[in-house]
Amino acid sequence: MKLYNEMLLVGKRPNVITYDSLLKGIFLAGKVDDAKKLFSVMKAHGIAENSYTYGIFLDGLCKNDCLFEAMKLFTELKSSNFKLEIENLNCLIDGLCKAGKLETAWELFEKLSNEGHEPNVVTYTIMIHGFCREGQVDKANVLIQKMEANGCTPDIITYNTLMRGFYESNKLEEVVQLLHRMAQKDVSPDAITCSIVVDMLSKDEKYQECLHLLPRFPIQKGVDKHLLMTH
Repeated sequence: MKLYNEMLLVGKRPNVITYDSLLKGIFLAGKVDDAKKLFSVMKAHGIAENSYTYGIFLDGLCKNDCLFEAMKLFTELKSSNFKLEIENLNCLIDGLCKAGKLETAWELFEKLSNEGHEPNVVTYTIMIHGFCREGQVDKANVLIQKMEANGCTPDIITYNTLMRGFYESNKLEEVVQLLHRMAQKDVSPDAITCSIVVDMLSKDEKYQECLHLLPRFPIQKGVDKHLLMTH
């Protein structure tokens, strides 16, 4: 708020872009009370009534463990028929998942399409990660298939998220199957993929030969993990 007050002292009235930048910065600094004060000022000046600003506020609340307040604001906006963007809802779903409220997150996710919001790759990946965090990797696997059936293409982050879930649940065969699916869909592994695979091989080297079925995959027997990261 110090910068904001200094601007007012020299007679400079912030525009919406400046306000949004200030709001982001204050939340990043963890100063939630200051962010609330600034948001109240923005509303008083009639420059907070847009989905981008509300998105910043919702995201800031979620990332600063103010999920109850974020959900309260979401309910108020929904009741007033305010049009939120899918990015705003992604913040809420992510916050719910990270708070261990997976069931509530899933309920919100399932209502998206009926309420005019199509889940995007980020939405699906957040939910897949939520299931994996709770050890529900089978549900995560079903969701990635539903994602593809609905015409939303998983990206490398989605695949890595599910792959890490399989690995941590000791479902190593599923890791290999997922690598095959990636190859079939021409999705190139990245450094994170390589890291997961190296971790898997440290558990059971029998999968080394399976990986040779993937000529595009940058791994060879005896290759050091740090060397893999350079590919």
